[in-house]
Amino acid sequence: MIVPRNRHSANTLDGGARGVARGGRWPAAILVVLAIATLCAGCREVFRSLGPSSATLDTKAEQLFGALAARYTGVEREPKYLAARDRMTRTALVPSKIFDDTSVWTLRPSAVLRMLLVQGALEDGHYRFTARSSVTRPARPGDSRHIITLGRLTSNEFVWDTAVDFSLGTFAAADVGTLTAALLGSAEDRSEGRDVRADYRAAAPRAAAVMSALFSIDSIHTTPFSDGTTDVVLTIGISSDDLKKRYPAFGDYVAKYVNPARFHLTLTERGGAVWFDVSGGDRKVIIHYRTARGRLVPLYGASRSRPDTMELHADFTTRFKIFTVGMRNLVSDFVITNTPHERAWTIVSRREPQWSLPLVSERLLRTPLRRPFEDAGVIFHLGVRDSADAQTLLERRSHVIVQESAILRFLNALGSRAMSDLADRTEREEEQFFHEVFTALEADAHALGVALGAATNKDMAAGK
Repeated sequence: MIVPRNRHSANTLDGGARGVARGGRWPAAILVVLAIATLCAGCREVFRSLGPSSATLDTKAEQLFGALAARYTGVEREPKYLAARDRMTRTALVPSKIFDDTSVWTLRPSAVLRMLLVQGALEDGHYRFTARSSVTRPARPGDSRHIITLGRLTSNEFVWDTAVDFSLGTFAAADVGTLTAALLGSAEDRSEGRDVRADYRAAAPRAAAVMSALFSIDSIHTTPFSDGTTDVVLTIGISSDDLKKRYPAFGDYVAKYVNPARFHLTLTERGGAVWFDVSGGDRKVIIHYRTARGRLVPLYGASRSRPDTMELHADFTTRFKIFTVGMRNLVSDFVITNTPHERAWTIVSRREPQWSLPLVSERLLRTPLRRPFEDAGVIFHLGVRDSADAQTLLERRSHVIVQESAILRFLNALGSRAMSDLADRTEREEEQFFHEVFTALEADAHALGVALGAATNKDMAAGK
């Protein structure tokens, strides 16, 4: 939630296309880490929700955090994939430049379709991404497969699609629901934010220490109401100063591109009632929500069940060189899937936002900026799906159409600079930081499981 997935560009179009081409790695990771920073605000309850016993807690924590830690362990990219990813990222908004480039694709199923297939796995202490002509379903925790497709619709219209599957082992979809309820409910029945902060520091000291280089829980304000609901306002501070001491290149990147960003995300009913509000700017993220026994309820008015289809309203601006770029009033359908074997969010954007673009772009044709929001619209899907006879998969899907034009070439050049900055040393440091985060969370959960097991054994010995 720190930055929408269109962080590298002026708009959803650029962010969507680059997210497909690059795999959405950085935005997804920063979202995960911010979610974990929020998770740590109520770590003890959240960790305990992983299982009724210390053994179950330890197993599920190892599956979840161990798989994520594996993904960031000594990452290596096979040369063909590395070169293809770089080319795709740099031409995301002008894909005609790579459509017939045989060095990029591993499959050419037809005259109008190109595909890059990539398998990811932890091997000999390194997480390796390899371009292949075929990929298999992930078979071990941390394994992944990536299918990136570029289709030509007309002479200047192309469609990017991506499908990424990442294995979470046996960490089931229902566990995600339990974890989410524990996270949302962790601040209930607490009137003092300092109690929550003391709890997460005690329950997750390793993770808190690692993430303190970038995030801090500045304040937690909880207001219990007589109807059993609790209003929560969580303020998370962002600072790259300490991060630069260990990871100077990554810290500089955060300072350059994250610190200037401003955004506001609001989840509402179609009738207008607000259910969740997140805003960011001035190196802070403020999260506001209201819960009842771990369930999200409207910020104001009577408590009631959440609808399955809502609206996500988004505003975003940042700076690139001397330019301020962004968008206002991007309204998307937000569809929530909640079944026994699947938990998912699907965001569909069919309405063009109001753009904030450099004056130089005013004279350029704007019609191509409307094209992605026509037909099916811009689609982003994130979910967890389990099955009885296979690994549980964290699934990510995205879809965006681009219509090449002068303005897209301008935006492509603008965004390519940011992508160029996220390379080599910066990327390695980012991956090392995330590996530390997930390794620390796994160790904290294990330590809590050991403590809970010892307490249980003591109670049994005392006949309790």
